[in-house]
Amino acid sequence: MAVRLSLFVSLGCLLAGSVSAAGPTKNDYVKGMSVQAGYTQPLIETELPDIVYREVTRQDLGDLRVFNADGAPVPHAICSVPQTTETQVTEQSLSVFILRGRDQVYTESSRVNVQTPSGTRVDVEESSPPQPQVVSGLIHIIDARDTHPLRAIRFDWSSPDGVSEVKVRIEASDDLDRWQTVVPESTLLLAQQGGRELRRERINLPLREYEYLRVQRVDSGPPLIVNSVLAEEVSETRESEPLWFTATRVTSSEQTEALMFDAEHVAPVTFARVRLQQTNSTASVVLQSRPDEQSPWQTRWTGESYVIVSDTVRRESPPARFQAVHDRYWRVQILKDAQVYRDSSLELGYRPARVRFLAQGEGPFTLAFGSRRAEVAKPTVCDGLLADVSAADRERMIEHGYTGPVVDLGGPAALKPLPKETPVKVVVLWVVLVVGVALLVGMALSLLKRVRQP
Repeated sequence: MAVRLSLFVSLGCLLAGSVSAAGPTKNDYVKGMSVQAGYTQPLIETELPDIVYREVTRQDLGDLRVFNADGAPVPHAICSVPQTTETQVTEQSLSVFILRGRDQVYTESSRVNVQTPSGTRVDVEESSPPQPQVVSGLIHIIDARDTHPLRAIRFDWSSPDGVSEVKVRIEASDDLDRWQTVVPESTLLLAQQGGRELRRERINLPLREYEYLRVQRVDSGPPLIVNSVLAEEVSETRESEPLWFTATRVTSSEQTEALMFDAEHVAPVTFARVRLQQTNSTASVVLQSRPDEQSPWQTRWTGESYVIVSDTVRRESPPARFQAVHDRYWRVQILKDAQVYRDSSLELGYRPARVRFLAQGEGPFTLAFGSRRAEVAKPTVCDGLLADVSAADRERMIEHGYTGPVVDLGGPAALKPLPKETPVKVVVLWVVLVVGVALLVGMALSLLKRVRQP
């Protein structure tokens, strides 16, 4: 009897453990989309599209998962988008024009001695440039218009006399008339010996934008032959453009002339624009928000919104900026002439996050989102995947992915929370406990019956 009781209790514990260990499935989420990639790297990263923030129910994106082709969830992390774009260096081929000018030879200063009959001596010294130099008559003009700031230029060059080292000077101009020296003297070098090569074809420039560059040889050799020029452009660091959407106008029971809006997003909103429909208009605006219909309103921004048309140029007030809020409901209060601007609309902007996941198992992978029944996901921090790998190596292991069309998974049913039932594990344990108590009572009665026998 005791052995039977022990086996039953063990079986019940195993059953309870297996029930509690069940993981989420794709059907626990409203929608999903495939993530396309070459799958050549262990980490895949992609930006979350706007539809994700329309369907998720949690600010921390806890109702978002990534599944492999077998339907198993894979480790993932949520990464924020940087507020500014990274500086990038690119090379661009520039046009080169050849001009032929006079050879200029600057000589040393002359000196004249004059002595009068009375014995007086007069020395006359002519002025001269700071230093003697010979400039080749062949001039190369580089067209650098329509480029980003340049930090260097790279030459494909040769010299008619076959020398492997030349000296050049680089000047800059905005109008092809007045020139300013930006590189007084630099060396171009090209030498080969025994299959090895020494090459210096790159000349650094002061980092800025240029219109025209003039290249001249300043040593005593023949005119330089420039076959082509590559410029190294440095893109400017700019603020990342937010993703904008228009909030839905709604009615309200509040006794106020304020305009009410429903964002229908759970997004980290940091920008807002109040669009006035009438041109040449200005209004003092108070922008407020709250997470639900019962919470009090919180003021997010106060300022002026305007739209002006002058000389066919349309000017609008810059977007309002504030700390990121995930509130769904928004209110626009216009402090004066509210009825005039009752047709105004509200646009909200945010920077979507990126999801990074481990390419574990077979692809294609599915990004599933939106659920009130799935267990809350706890993604790691952005660099938590392969955390022991150096940052440089980890960056090389990341491959950019692209999301496909949106498909229905569990549908609207996934947004309905499961009824509050007693957990299965508790039910099983109670059954085991009741059965165990019944077995103990049976054992006690059997023992008592044996004791009463003669």
